[in-house]
Amino acid sequence: MEDSAAYLNDTAVVLAAKGQHKEAIACLKKALRLEPKNSILWFNLALSSRALGRLEEARNALLEAAKANPLDVDTLDTLGVVLHEMGEDSGAERSYRLALELSPGSGRVWNNYGVLQFGQSRFDDARKSFEKAVALVPDFDDALYNLRDTYEALGRVDDMKKCADILIRRGVH
Repeated sequence: MEDSAAYLNDTAVVLAAKGQHKEAIACLKKALRLEPKNSILWFNLALSSRALGRLEEARNALLEAAKANPLDVDTLDTLGVVLHEMGEDSGAERSYRLALELSPGSGRVWNNYGVLQFGQSRFDDARKSFEKAVALVPDFDDALYNLRDTYEALGRVDDMKKCADILIRRGVH
């Protein structure tokens, strides 16, 4: 019996969850020979490639995923993250902006966009992005941490302390 792309993808997801990314990649590449335009396969290939530190491969897989499904917010967001990790910030910004056009209510994308802006010392832009992320997902601790750090960079000590107090109350300081 020949393996289907869906079976190979499911196997790859299980392997990746166990940290067996090389094996997951092998399954996904085999699946892509069966369904070369399957955006989910490309996306999962990117995730395992990134987990192994193969950022160039991850970027290429995400570009293929975006070609196959240009409206997928997760693909665009993850592409932004990978491009930022590679130092390709202008591409990362384009990717985040596209993702936010498609899904302006995504706290995760706002947070990731804020990380890019913070890394570029665009602290007021980062503040707005992190505030948006926290407004959309009030229990998003990563965004609250980032907002706290941004308030600190802006010298807004009272706001920074408010964020820190919330994190302490949540037990995630």
